Amino acid sequence: MKKLLWKLCFSYLLLAVLTLGISLIIASFLLKQFHLDQACHQLEAQARLFRSSVEKNFALSAAEINLLCAEFSAELGSRITVIVATGQVLADSEKNSAEMNNHADRPEIIAALAGEIGVSLRRSHSLDKELLYVAVPVRKNGIVWGVVRAALPAKLLDEQLVFHSRLLLAALPALLLAAVASFLLALRISRPLEEIEQGVLRFTQGSLHHRIHVAGPLEITSLSESCNRMAAQLDEQTAVLKKQLGLLESTFRSMAEAVIVIDKDGRLLRCNQAAGRLFGFDPAAVAQRDIQEIIRHADVQQFLERTLKNGGPTEEIIAVSIGPEKILNAHGCLLRGEIGQDGGALLVFHDITRLKQLETMRRDFAANVSHELKTPITAISGFVETLRDGAMHEPEDAARFLEIIARNVRRLHAIIEDLLALARLEQDEEQGQISLSWKAIKPVLENAAAVCTQAAEEKGISVELTCQDALKAQINSALLEQAVVNLLNNAIKYSSAGSTVILQVVKVTSDGVVISVQDFGCGIGKEHHARLFERFYRVDKARSCKLGGTGLGLAIAKHIVQAHHGTIVVESTLGRGSVFSIRLPL
Repeated sequence: MKKLLWKLCFSYLLLAVLTLGISLIIASFLLKQFHLDQACHQLEAQARLFRSSVEKNFALSAAEINLLCAEFSAELGSRITVIVATGQVLADSEKNSAEMNNHADRPEIIAALAGEIGVSLRRSHSLDKELLYVAVPVRKNGIVWGVVRAALPAKLLDEQLVFHSRLLLAALPALLLAAVASFLLALRISRPLEEIEQGVLRFTQGSLHHRIHVAGPLEITSLSESCNRMAAQLDEQTAVLKKQLGLLESTFRSMAEAVIVIDKDGRLLRCNQAAGRLFGFDPAAVAQRDIQEIIRHADVQQFLERTLKNGGPTEEIIAVSIGPEKILNAHGCLLRGEIGQDGGALLVFHDITRLKQLETMRRDFAANVSHELKTPITAISGFVETLRDGAMHEPEDAARFLEIIARNVRRLHAIIEDLLALARLEQDEEQGQISLSWKAIKPVLENAAAVCTQAAEEKGISVELTCQDALKAQINSALLEQAVVNLLNNAIKYSSAGSTVILQVVKVTSDGVVISVQDFGCGIGKEHHARLFERFYRVDKARSCKLGGTGLGLAIAKHIVQAHHGTIVVESTLGRGSVFSIRLPL
């Protein structure tokens, strides 16, 4: 350490040389400023001296003032100029004043006319050389009458500076030798240190596999070995951190939940793609923006405020209108710094719209099943009690009551059969047990129309079928027939007597066909279209019960179409009828 210390001491000599050099520069600057100030004071004194002569002899003519300027200039060695308040040159010791331009725009003249001492170092337009100007105001009866200006060539100042600079530079050779010697000694230390510095620089650039090899004192080699050990440890830790960071980043991007991180001022720090999709923004374009500018939903903003205010974990169910209304399960908590300061908040939004819809459907389904089963069971129970109370001894009433009981038993049987059919469909669809084969569509539609013939004839309704014989698709004949039967039954039930139901198939593209069932009955309001295919959903409950439906026909048709990888839609207008369309892929 002592050897290294002495080598370092020599480097301080180099620092002293640099300090002396800086001192020389500063001294040169101060000398220049000193000579400039001296020249300014000299010119100001000369201008004041000449001003006193002018102020005592305002009656002098321009020629006389010109002569006076020449005499003063010869004695003082400077250029003397007299300018009136308008900027016109009245007299000058070196140029014909009549040939000189108006001087009202010269900086030193402007200052002097304002009652101050004007100083300017610039090139003279009339003499075409650089001059130092000093101008003083001339007052007459307390009012600025004009300006007296004295000037010296800047070259005279430079000559004085050169002389003084030579005196200062006389000591430089000895100092230069000392600086060179100090530099050579410090170089022995700086070289290995520079190699270590270059190695550390490569470490900071990510080359942690690089190793530093230097020769020199024990202290320097120990330092290089320590740097190499540090690089090896950093390399190991960096690899672990990169792996963990990659895992976290992959998890963050892959999360189905919307995750948003904000600072304590409400600016967005980070979010995943799910957040962008949920709230409709580009995550890459909103960093550091205020969250209120990005998500313009009052409920979300209020949830954020409560999260920041409460300090603890916050959970709420909120509804936002982003296109269709969405129900979100929102979780929020504060981010804590290393020493406990609040660093912002973490918000997680889980879209539970589908879960809420399923929960609502489950509740509705349970209520509807209870109602649908309870109604015929109540009727059966009531008429059985009536028969037991003595009505069985009256043949006419007994027969009528038994018919009502039988009708409700058939209704119960139909509901249970439809529920079982729907359950089988769902199970087979989930397990992939519904087989599809390439078959003609027309025979299936003919069978469906034949099944509904009796119901149609009872109301005098004709069923018109239009389908190409060669048209085929991937279908399950039995299931597709059941779906079409359900649609035809509904069309016949809700059509007026003597009307027509149209069953037709159209090949719309090379990728699919559309089977449509059209009636000209009472029609369905638009507010019912979205829920029309739900179980037990009825547009007109009283009329549906009267017509004997179970409320499951359209739900069964929808599941059958989905098993065919198709879609089913409805178009309907009140009072004009309805069109149910099944689109099947080819």
